[in-house]
Amino acid sequence: MDPQRTSSMIEKEEEARQHFEELKDTLPKLSPRWWKKDFKRYVDKFIGERLIEKEFVTAVPCEDEDEEEQDRILLHRLRRLVAGTVQEWELVQQPKHAATCAKLDGALIWQGRGYVSPIPRAIYSLQPFAELI
Repeated sequence: MDPQRTSSMIEKEEEARQHFEELKDTLPKLSPRWWKKDFKRYVDKFIGERLIEKEFVTAVPCEDEDEEEQDRILLHRLRRLVAGTVQEWELVQQPKHAATCAKLDGALIWQGRGYVSPIPRAIYSLQPFAELI
């Protein structure tokens, strides 16, 4: 993939991530009781706009391989944006402490791949293994 297109994709994802981060900061102050419903409306609107973009991309047949490659890249970017937005909605639904831990732990990577931890982690339990069976 072209480095310029990759940087454009990363910039679009970062813009969207920042947008939703700002919403998560602002909406609870404006409407403490209903902010999650408002946030969900923004998520749905954002995803709807990406689906409209997808329809425009897929509506016209490609004329050559270069154009087909550009469409594939755009569709890939749109998929990643939608996946990242869904991820933001999932995180908002988590208890506040879980969402905070996900951020502090670095487990939330807004790249349309769900919750990804950049460092492999072992899970420790205080219960003996036999009790888990």
